[in-house]
Amino acid sequence: MKKHPFLWIVILFFILNIFNTYFLTISVFNQYIIPFQHTFLSEVCSLLGNFAILAILFLIGVLLFRKPKRISVYLVVITFILNIAIIALQYYMKSYKLAFSIFNFSLMKSPTGGFGGNVFLDWVYELFVYYRILTLLPFIILLTLILVLRKSFEDIKIELSIQKIVCSFILLMSCAVGTYSIYQHSLHKNWGFSTDYAQYGCQYAGAYNYYISELIFRVDNRPIDKDADVRSKEEELALFNKNQESYINAIDHKTYSNVDKQTGILKNKNIFVIQMESTMGFCFNQTYNGIEVTPYLNQLFKDPNCFYFDYAYTTVGIGNTSDAEFAFFTGLYPTGDMTIAWEFDAYDFQLTTLGDHLQEYASYSYNATNESFYNHNNLHEGLFKIKDFRGLETFEKLYPKEENKEKYLNYWISDQTILNWALETQKKANSLGQNAFSFVETITPHNPFYDLSDALPDFTIYDFGISGTYYQLTNYINQVKYNDKLIYDFLMDATNPESPNYLKDTVFILYGDHGNALYRGAYESLFGRELSDLEYRKLLLNIPIILFDPTGSIYNSLDASKIDSILSQTKSNTDMYRTILNLLGIETSSYYFGVNMFSGEPSYTYDPKNLDIITDDFMYCKKNNQYEVYNGETIDEALLNHILEYRKKQDDYLNTLVYTSKKKEKK
Repeated sequence: MKKHPFLWIVILFFILNIFNTYFLTISVFNQYIIPFQHTFLSEVCSLLGNFAILAILFLIGVLLFRKPKRISVYLVVITFILNIAIIALQYYMKSYKLAFSIFNFSLMKSPTGGFGGNVFLDWVYELFVYYRILTLLPFIILLTLILVLRKSFEDIKIELSIQKIVCSFILLMSCAVGTYSIYQHSLHKNWGFSTDYAQYGCQYAGAYNYYISELIFRVDNRPIDKDADVRSKEEELALFNKNQESYINAIDHKTYSNVDKQTGILKNKNIFVIQMESTMGFCFNQTYNGIEVTPYLNQLFKDPNCFYFDYAYTTVGIGNTSDAEFAFFTGLYPTGDMTIAWEFDAYDFQLTTLGDHLQEYASYSYNATNESFYNHNNLHEGLFKIKDFRGLETFEKLYPKEENKEKYLNYWISDQTILNWALETQKKANSLGQNAFSFVETITPHNPFYDLSDALPDFTIYDFGISGTYYQLTNYINQVKYNDKLIYDFLMDATNPESPNYLKDTVFILYGDHGNALYRGAYESLFGRELSDLEYRKLLLNIPIILFDPTGSIYNSLDASKIDSILSQTKSNTDMYRTILNLLGIETSSYYFGVNMFSGEPSYTYDPKNLDIITDDFMYCKKNNQYEVYNGETIDEALLNHILEYRKKQDDYLNTLVYTSKKKEKK
């Protein structure tokens, strides 16, 4: 190696950096991705695309530095930059379960508030504990070689003719463009959905080739037709509309109607909604290491007026909390790659939302973080038609932090405080003879799930038998356990006629917004067994949906033979939109696509990010054809095609609505 140090540096530069891209394309190296099926063509194209970009970078180094030692140092610097970029992409994939695209960069607009520092510390921890440091091996190896062989480099200038340089660049650019063109053709032919064009690009065009094309040339592979007509796309989606006197369900092929036994039974009742941050279904009705996680809410489930949907699933895309709001208020799935909150900041579009149907209500929404977080201060009043949105800045004016520290949790409004704030406001509205709709978002448990013992009174860390390596899951479950009593006490107080905080004629809706994306090994440590890929992803999608109706109206509307507080039928947070309209007896000509959650009508759901499809009978992943069948022997192909077609039509409609709308003028 000492005889030809420069040659070895160059060879290892190519080999190690090409190998590193597999941290973005193979699930063995990165469990947070769901890769498309690897084919001979995809591997060849990826290899050639990555080689072409690395070779272009190498040629630039030769032109700039000429001497072997200087070029070698340049290659080490380039390798370090590429390695850091891949690590950053891995962290993005962990948080959003999706490969990064610059067209998702609007996510960075949200202020991090008190989250940023803690997240960074956990990233450093994971760099070593989860072996992400291995992604830096190319840099470490090349740097070590240069230091060891620094005296062995020849002090000569590398001369290249202009003709050879031009020909080399043309050849390499042709290779990069060619593989990228093959990727685009394959993407539109075999995929065509709004999300995962970036993952497809990493696998088919090569990660370096794909991201160079996005970052430098702004190549946009999203399926957006800027010449499309919104009305025609809406008419195509209307084929799936369930706001009809009679329609046939695609699962059981029975006839259902937009009017049923629950229609209007909660007319003129108040609605109090709690969107519970990162709260997942595996915590409810479960005991781990002899400790019950949610004993208080489990007890509430025994009340005949409390209904818990334990087979409910989140439908968020990269917008996480914001996407959960969008699904709740519109009954629509987010496209997965679009941050509807920030697109609403840029484009002038409107959708029919729950707020449009509640104009006679005094309506309020509350968030414990900065009011600009996910564009809440514009989105809630502008798109969701809530009359009064309130967040951290509004609260700080009423209750300055220095004088009211007990009302805050570190940087944010505490969950107990924000619930009480909403309760007091609703009481005032009711006292003025107004029906009220309250939408409250809790702030815990929140990534990175650190120990809150020093920040919350009576917060206790229980031992759930999880390996210490996975301390985040231990902290997460303890935060859920803490909130279990907090929320239960709030509900008991608000529904007690003898309490000064009594909310008369109020129905409570609670649901988790999204999963927590923690390491699979953490859950395997908790459950004491291995999880399959699909089982793990289904776990992360499973959220609680709880409806508590102290008035007894829902209970009295159900058939005696079907009354059960635990309703184990596939549902999603998109179904709540139709259910609320149905229960309140709101008549509308606008479309909806979900089911009334109390009707017994079967439903399905899908993950907008990765297109995992879930029904009562099977789970299927479109990306790599993985599946599990729960009832029966095979997957219903007709139903599968129906779901895929629905997603395609809905994605097309939202993309057309948003991206063909006029750009908003910035003030």
